[in-house]
Amino acid sequence: MASKDPESSLPETDPKESRRKLDAFLVDNQELEALNARLAQFNLFRVLRIEHAEIRHSHMLAWLLTPGESHGLGSLFLRRFLSRFLMENEDVKVSLTPAKVELMPLDDVEVFREWHNVDILVHSAKGNWSLIIENKVKARESLKQLERYRKKVESEFPGTEIIPVFLTLGGDDPSVEGQAQGYVSLGHTQILEIADRISVQHRSRIPAAAAILMDHYLATLRRLTMSDPELVDLCKTIYRKHREAIDLIVEYGATSKVLDACEEKVIEFVGKKLVTRTGDRVWFLPREMALFPTEMAPGWGFLPKPYPIMWWFYYYKDKGKLQLSMEIGPISDQDYRLRLVKKVKGAGFIFSKYAFREKARFTRIVSLVHTLEKGDQGEPNDDPEHIAKVAGDLWAKGWGEGKKIVEVLNKCKPKAS
Repeated sequence: MASKDPESSLPETDPKESRRKLDAFLVDNQELEALNARLAQFNLFRVLRIEHAEIRHSHMLAWLLTPGESHGLGSLFLRRFLSRFLMENEDVKVSLTPAKVELMPLDDVEVFREWHNVDILVHSAKGNWSLIIENKVKARESLKQLERYRKKVESEFPGTEIIPVFLTLGGDDPSVEGQAQGYVSLGHTQILEIADRISVQHRSRIPAAAAILMDHYLATLRRLTMSDPELVDLCKTIYRKHREAIDLIVEYGATSKVLDACEEKVIEFVGKKLVTRTGDRVWFLPREMALFPTEMAPGWGFLPKPYPIMWWFYYYKDKGKLQLSMEIGPISDQDYRLRLVKKVKGAGFIFSKYAFREKARFTRIVSLVHTLEKGDQGEPNDDPEHIAKVAGDLWAKGWGEGKKIVEVLNKCKPKAS
């Protein structure tokens, strides 16, 4: 098991050019200062780190939809939500009309959270209707999820008229299967518009504490849906002036987030002692392989101790792939390096003839790559839990092969050992 290219050939960047771009971005940047000032404003959702937490958004929406809740608006939000949704989606097959919604009593309405895994269920026994809301902030629709929810409501409330809503940040369409079940897409921008208008027009009805919560929720929705004109203009101006620096920050930032998760997982494997980081990789060595420190030629000087073989994780951000490799490094003693390469080959590993060159410096012994799951917009899923799982799976496969090297190392000691 080996890489086709025995030499390390991962992408490299010019550190001096990168620093120059960052300097130009950070020094005397008035738009950046204005943006930082906006982002520094206190927001409860951001402080609690729940801006992207789907379950918290569902809690907030269910709170607004519940007539008897502490927001002081009674059935106003629910009434406006229903009437507007029906007015904009005339093909929803129910007898309810926007006019009926505006005139009918809603005193018997019940709102359920996570009812049989349904994000939000609003049910009226008198009106004989049920509103299903499947709320997606970052997660994706799972197989036959929407069908299961509809069938469960139909079985629990026989004969009820169902209004099925698929709510996402961008108003994305549900799957073909979801559409076949009658689900209609709705964007969080529409929730924002309804709640914002009600908040302004009926401010006197909302208790002070509830008004603060609503303001923070609305500010969060504006950011998530890019519905804050001033914020959008600032971001566009900054990006237009400093595009290269921002792209660099995004690239390194995403890479750092992934490697942070890899590093935490690696520490579970081998402990902290033999783990180190560079800008683009997490380097580590299992205790079983930390046998003989070896004098190394230039190339691995950043390692805490010079060992002839190291493992590393690398993240290909543009491809959304995580790589795990084990590599023989730039050993100073070329005779010992050649002996080691031959012993590794004898253990069943296959690599190019270039590994046997007199001036060879890097030789991949194990190289495994895993493509990360895709998010709603097709971007790689860099959630730490997902990264940790992928890293763990890669390590389980890699160590299954790599542990053979322990015996090789025991049989192939450097002269100084």
